[in-house]
Amino acid sequence: MSSVARRYAKAILAVAEGENELEKCGEELAALAALTAGPEVSQAIANPMVAEGKRRELAVALAGEIGARPTMRNFMSVLADNQRLDQLGNIAVQYRKLLDQKLGRVRAIVKSASALGDADLQRIVETFEKKTGKQVLAEAIVDESLLGGVVVDIEGQVFDGSLRNQLKSLADDIAGSQTYI
Repeated sequence: MSSVARRYAKAILAVAEGENELEKCGEELAALAALTAGPEVSQAIANPMVAEGKRRELAVALAGEIGARPTMRNFMSVLADNQRLDQLGNIAVQYRKLLDQKLGRVRAIVKSASALGDADLQRIVETFEKKTGKQVLAEAIVDESLLGGVVVDIEGQVFDGSLRNQLKSLADDIAGSQTYI
């Protein structure tokens, strides 16, 4: 991620904190990032030939489309004026990371061979909350290639309790214990 995105994310985080709108700001940033990810909009905001006034109009229109608060409209205008609208996706990602850090939470992706029940997912979340000492926000994903068990990825750290991994480990143990005399 660029240092530019991080600086802008820190700036809007400070403003959102002052307004006591941390979560709302993050939601608006994510919605705006999704809007600007489309091919037509992304080409328009990345084009340096678009006049400053038109870029600003586009930024305000995008903010209006999601019903953004005045603070976010102003932020979008600042991005437009500084030709940084193309960084909106990165800014949204950095904002989420900074917000999670500030609020003492981590995000986890929980992969399983079949859909997890609410109780099972809650047990996994509680286990990792104890392990990390932070609130865990989990996203459950079905990955049929796992055969069974779960794989939990918390910010790049992977805990693989899948049946596939257990079978591989067992096969490695068996193959490693053979001696050829």
